Amino acid sequence: MSLRITLRVKTPPGFRVDASALLPVPLATMTVAEIERIVLPAGNDRCVVGDVFGVSRSAAPAASQAPHADATLVIENAEPWLDRVGARMTDGHLVAHGSTGDYSGFQMAGGALRIDGNAGHFTACEMRGGRLTVTGHSGDFAAGALVGDMEGMTGGTLTIHGNAGARLADRMRRGVVLVGGNAGEFAASRLVAGTIGVAGQLGAHYAYGMRRGTLLLTQRPARLPPTFTEGGRGFDVFWTLLVRSLADEIAPFSQWHAASLPIRFTGDLAVDGRGEILVVS
Repeated sequence: MSLRITLRVKTPPGFRVDASALLPVPLATMTVAEIERIVLPAGNDRCVVGDVFGVSRSAAPAASQAPHADATLVIENAEPWLDRVGARMTDGHLVAHGSTGDYSGFQMAGGALRIDGNAGHFTACEMRGGRLTVTGHSGDFAAGALVGDMEGMTGGTLTIHGNAGARLADRMRRGVVLVGGNAGEFAASRLVAGTIGVAGQLGAHYAYGMRRGTLLLTQRPARLPPTFTEGGRGFDVFWTLLVRSLADEIAPFSQWHAASLPIRFTGDLAVDGRGEILVVS
């Protein structure tokens, strides 16, 4: 049987709550009473799940033989005081109906996290695998690194349907990030590798210190960084494979055709960069 656990916010605690203990597979092994007794850190305070959420669970025929492989956790009426939703998640499905706070999907390694609303700062920070979807906007440092750390996102797929804040994918090393709206300043800064797509406008200083990786744009920026140069041919095979991999993602990235090659710019030459900006018109 696949389990579905539902946590419905009933009493906002009046302070920020660390929700990293609320993961689908671990909760699938617990009774409702055990879930209600889970202690959630909250800065210098703390609370228990039963004081904040109404808890229920149901079962349905499983699609696989693994006991809890299809476990699903649903958070109803999610609010921005819920931090670290899906942090260090490794498997299962987690759906938050509403907006979440900071560090959603922090160091997430597997499974699927969906936020039907907005997400705070550091969304998918240092993400390692899995899929994270934000149907609204996200704050600063999405797919980036913690202050002082050397690596941002190293795997998985982050999709933001709305806008992203500043420092999108800072120090990203691997994975895919797609933004359906605009991105703030320093997008793709210090990028080591990976693929970033932005359908809207970019803020200042984008691709700053970019060493490798690919930045996909749907419109040519008004100003190209002076450390990038136009040129490069012979990437037809790469482009065909990339377009194919994006076929099931959000528009406009899913609507591209392999026959229409983009304009290519390379840099950041200030750091001997071998990154590329592809403008798809």
